Amino acid sequence: MHGDKRKHFDREHLLRWITALVLSPIVIYVVGFASRLWLTTLILVASGIGYWELSRIMIPDETRGKPADLFLMLALVVPVFTYLYGLRGLLGAVLLNILACFSAAIYGDKTNAIGLEKLVFRIFNVIYIPYCLSHVILLETPWIFFVLVVIFAADSGAYYTGKKFGRHKLCPGVSPGKTVEGALGGFFASLIVAVVFGIFVHTDKKLLQLVLMGAILNIIGQLGDLCESYIKRSRGVKDSSNILPGHGGLLDRLDSLLFAFPALYYLL
Repeated sequence: MHGDKRKHFDREHLLRWITALVLSPIVIYVVGFASRLWLTTLILVASGIGYWELSRIMIPDETRGKPADLFLMLALVVPVFTYLYGLRGLLGAVLLNILACFSAAIYGDKTNAIGLEKLVFRIFNVIYIPYCLSHVILLETPWIFFVLVVIFAADSGAYYTGKKFGRHKLCPGVSPGKTVEGALGGFFASLIVAVVFGIFVHTDKKLLQLVLMGAILNIIGQLGDLCESYIKRSRGVKDSSNILPGHGGLLDRLDSLLFAFPALYYLL
């Protein structure tokens, strides 16, 4: 029995690394070498998939069998307006989405409580996915990589430290697999990577500032991971989808990053 579990773990672990190795060069090229238009396209695709996955979790009765709808199309206006008009475009597009969601609830769905629940879900979807992700478009390239490497170090450090030394549960009611030891391992991994990044990449930030940003991003990233776990657990869902072998859905990979990008933008 333990042998079967071990084989399953090894297979899933291998799939995770293969998927990461396939996707990483694409992300590195688009972020580091391609134009902002390509970066916006990447955020547009990620926002669309993430919005669709979250909608499947939160309002499955309405999204079953429907790959896209008007609300998804409106949500994708957020990264487009961010690319065209910067922060004003980002906030304006979010306001447009909120007004559209309210209009649909007022003039469309007359089922009161159910309609209100869908209204809240739709507004939350816009803020949680395209609003947060669109901050990538506003960040300068080195700082996008800073978020990516710090969060990757946090996730990897927490995963391997937790597997090796994990004893005390961090938040068993939301994510039973996470441990305090893993969280601490991820935290220190983030600090080390933040310092190394500051040494090898020219920034105008002092060492202490980099350490503080690394610490803040780590905490926000771990909270982001727990937030997505809370959403899935409240709906009895294990993965947001199955489009990424070994990882589950795209949202399962973005969860730690969603709050980290806007957090760093406003910190800077």
